[in-house]
Amino acid sequence: MIRHRQWIPSTSALLAFECAARHCNFSRAAEELNTSQSAISRHIAGLEARLDTRLFDRHKKRLRLTAEGEQFHRAVVASLEGLQSAAAAIAHAAGGGQLTLACTHEVSHLFVLPRFEALQDAVGENTTVRVMTFDYDTLEAMSDPQVDLIFGYQATGVEPDDYVVAAREAVMPVCSPGFAEAHRETLDAGPAAWGDLPFLDLTKLNRGWSTWGEWFDHCDAPPTPPRYTGFENYVYLLEAAAAGRGLALGWLGMVDRYIDAGTLVPVIDAPVAFNRPFYALLTRRGRDRPVARQCLAFFDETAAA
Repeated sequence: MIRHRQWIPSTSALLAFECAARHCNFSRAAEELNTSQSAISRHIAGLEARLDTRLFDRHKKRLRLTAEGEQFHRAVVASLEGLQSAAAAIAHAAGGGQLTLACTHEVSHLFVLPRFEALQDAVGENTTVRVMTFDYDTLEAMSDPQVDLIFGYQATGVEPDDYVVAAREAVMPVCSPGFAEAHRETLDAGPAAWGDLPFLDLTKLNRGWSTWGEWFDHCDAPPTPPRYTGFENYVYLLEAAAAGRGLALGWLGMVDRYIDAGTLVPVIDAPVAFNRPFYALLTRRGRDRPVARQCLAFFDETAAA
């Protein structure tokens, strides 16, 4: 029993905030959640009143998260994913079938979540899909017998029937529409002219992820080394890019929701492809389960689409 419980936001308010923060647009959040823009606004206003801080502000007529809003968004995303995993575990313990995927936080939020409803349809309503998140070092050493499928960049020693290429790495620079508008002349001049622009970079590289240096090897690098702001998490890096803080490398298959929502725009239309496939791999447990093979086939089909 929880004693002296402090105020906790309602799930509706948290979902409204997460969606509004992801889109940086109340109207798009309302459309996704099948509600009204005024309802989204009321939820955000209520959160701001109880937290006694602004979560959003307007910059050049565009909505963006404040520093406090970015901090709260990270906590909300982690909490909602934790609730989803806990609910799936309880449903499984109660006797329902369960399919468990293991991946990093970035892959969970940017690659699996946008495909989650379609995956659920593919494996059937009687199967509960659970997503467990780990850092890459932990994931590579994963031996949990309850996991059916793992996402990663290595398929060494895995039988051909037990893995598929979920995506092929292709990247391109992206930024917010406001940033693109403010620096249009410089961006149009090509990468060699970008030296004075702010760049966003991963300080803790995930296995297989390309770097700005590798991207510049395929383009004209600026004579002056760019200024980089580092992030350990790719989701947080994309949120900073959407807030107009600089140029980011956008992985196709990971940034699609941001581009579809209009919160990020490609700076160069032609992506640079690297020979680094991103795999979905069955575990020892998954190889013996038909539902896990249905899941593997799903990611094979979506990669081919």
